[in-house]
Amino acid sequence: MRIVNANRLQIHALAYNIFNWFRRLVLSANMRKQRIDTVLLKLLKIAAKIIRSARYMTFKLRSSCPNKDEFYKTLFNISKLCIQLE
Repeated sequence: MRIVNANRLQIHALAYNIFNWFRRLVLSANMRKQRIDTVLLKLLKIAAKIIRSARYMTFKLRSSCPNKDEFYKTLFNISKLCIQLE
């Protein structure tokens, strides 16, 4: 039982660190102070239609989406990240 609890603690710590990395590098200044569940609700639980073409992927959000600007700012910040794979 101790090994299971230790593994669970490590997974939670890893998830917490990944979210903090996401918060610092990608989220806008007014979203950085939000709790994890609030960020999930505002950015990830959005109904969108994804349209794929040969070159592009387009997200079509509802015109009444209250967090549309935050969503697009976050996507823009993700696209600016320079990821180096070794």
